[in-house]
Amino acid sequence: MKLSRKCIVMVMGAALVGLLLCGNGCKKSDEGTSAGTAKAADSVALCVKCGQFKGSDVCCKPDQATCTKCSLVKGSPGCCNIPKGAETAAICTKCGQMKGSESCCKPNQTTCDKCGLVKGSPGCCKIAKK
Repeated sequence: MKLSRKCIVMVMGAALVGLLLCGNGCKKSDEGTSAGTAKAADSVALCVKCGQFKGSDVCCKPDQATCTKCSLVKGSPGCCNIPKGAETAAICTKCGQMKGSESCCKPNQTTCDKCGLVKGSPGCCKIAKK
C-alpha cells in the first residue's frame, strides 16, 4: 500500500510540474513582439507568379490581364517590379518600395498624401499603412 501511495504522489507531482511548464509557454502576446510578427510587419510578400499580394483574393486568379513587358498581372504591385526568375519578392511597409532595392527607405523621397508611402512606389495606396 505504501508503494502505490508513493506512486500516486509522484504522478501527481509530475502532472503539476508539467502543467506549470506548459501553462506558461502557451500565453499569447498582445503586443506582437515575437520575431515572426516583427518580420511580417516590415514587408508584404508578393507572388512571383502573378505579381499580386501573396494570399490575396486576386492572387493567381485566372483571366486577369497580363503585362506585355513582364508577363505579370497588369497593374499589380509586382508588375514590372519583380525581376524574371525571382524566387521571392516583397514590398517594404515603411516606404512602399521593393524590399531590398536601392530606393527602399531612401531618405528625402516624396510621400503620398493619402497613404504616407513613397509616391509612385509599388505599394503606394495598395498596402494598408498601420
